[in-house]
Amino acid sequence: MSTISEILDRLSGVAVLKERLAETNRNVDRSLAWLLDHEKRLIHLEAAAKFAPPPAVPPTAQPRLPRK
Repeated sequence: MSTISEILDRLSGVAVLKERLAETNRNVDRSLAWLLDHEKRLIHLEAAAKFAPPPAVPPTAQPRLPRK
């Protein structure tokens, strides 16, 4: 009887492991969707910045170079 109970214990451990693996897979899928959305937003910002004119900086706001 102990052999059968040991086999059943191991099988239940495998079932728990499979469930944890499935949960991890769902988390990875969610993270992947979030990452792709984040990447799209970054590309959009980079493309918008490429065509935007540079900000006008008044001459008084420019930092002075140190003297030697």
